Amino acid sequence: MREPNVPIAVSHAHPGSEIEGDALEFVRAMAAYQKRYRRRYPAWTEVLYVLRTLGYAKVVPGATWYPSEQELTTEAQGHREIETKPGSSD
Repeated sequence: MREPNVPIAVSHAHPGSEIEGDALEFVRAMAAYQKRYRRRYPAWTEVLYVLRTLGYAKVVPGATWYPSEQELTTEAQGHREIETKPGSSD
């Protein structure tokens, strides 16, 4: 049994939980932005503004990392096939 009024040692550190370098700079910049403009939940355009303020830009103009319309459609069809059980009417 634990003695009363004795704090429990809690460690929030686990492998991969350390934020360093560019990630820490971004977190601090977002925190400063949120405090300055009183924006608890900034819009994505505001996040993009902070990133650009830090100097980030696309390396290849016009490049995208997100899936194309065709990839999204194919993925959605795959999910429907998984959700639809054989013999069920859908």
